[in-house]
Amino acid sequence: NFSTLEQFALYFFETHRKGKVTAQTYKCDFGRIKNYIFPVLGKMPINHITPDKCQALLTSIKNEGKGKTADEIYSMLSIIFKGAIAYGIIEKSPLAIVQHTKHVNESGTALSKEEENLLFTRLNEANFRIACAIALFTGLRPNELSTAKIDGDFIVAINSKRKNGKIEYKKIPIIDRSRPFIQDGIPELPTPQLLRRRISAALPNHKLYDLRTTFYTRCDEYGVAQPARDEFVGHSAGALTNAYRDLSDEYLLREGRKLNEWK
Repeated sequence: NFSTLEQFALYFFETHRKGKVTAQTYKCDFGRIKNYIFPVLGKMPINHITPDKCQALLTSIKNEGKGKTADEIYSMLSIIFKGAIAYGIIEKSPLAIVQHTKHVNESGTALSKEEENLLFTRLNEANFRIACAIALFTGLRPNELSTAKIDGDFIVAINSKRKNGKIEYKKIPIIDRSRPFIQDGIPELPTPQLLRRRISAALPNHKLYDLRTTFYTRCDEYGVAQPARDEFVGHSAGALTNAYRDLSDEYLLREGRKLNEWK
C-alpha cells in the first residue's frame, strides 16, 4: 500500500526506473523529483492529486525562467502517474488536461579563438582549467565529464544519451590542444554546477554547453568526417546504422588528427 505520491515514486523508481537508464540519468531523475515534486505533491495521496495542482507546479517552475526544468518535471510526473495507473492506484493521469508547451532549447554559441584563450587565462585553479579543456577539446556533455578517463591515445567517457540501462563508451582522440592539460592524468573534476558558475564569470556571454558547441563547430571547420564527428560527440546515427557501424581506432585517430589544426 502506498499512501502518498512520495512513497509510490520511491518504490516505483527503485524497482522499475533504475534498471532502464544509466546511473547518471537515474541520479538526475531522482534529484528532480526530490527537489521539485516531493516538496509540493509528495505528501499527497496520488488519487487526490488533481490537474490544477500539477498545473500550478509546472507554472511556478516556468515563472522562475526554468523552462527546461519544467519539461523534465512534466516527464517525471508522467512516469509516476503511468506507473500508478499500471498498479491500479489511479485510472487516469492528472496530466491528461494539463497545458504544457515544451521549452525550446536555445542552440549554443561557439567561442571565438580569442574567447577560448581568455577562458583559460581567467580560470586560475588547475582542476577548472582541466575540466574546461576536456569539455572544449572533446565535446563531452557536462554530465559526462565525471566519467572521462585516458585510454591510450583517447579520452573515453560514458555516453549519457544511451537508454535501457546500456552502458556505452565513446572515444575522442587526444589532440595537441588538450595534451598539455592532461599530461599528469585527469584528476577529480569540479561538478557541472560549479563549472557553469565559473565559466559564466569568466565569459559572461557564454555557458558551459557552449564548449561542446565549439568542439562540434571546430569538427566542421577542420573537415572531420561526419561518422567520426558523430562518434566523438555521441550522436546516434539511427538504430540500423548503429547496429552495423564499428569504426576502427585507426579511422578515429586519423580524423581526430585534423583537429590538430586547431591553434
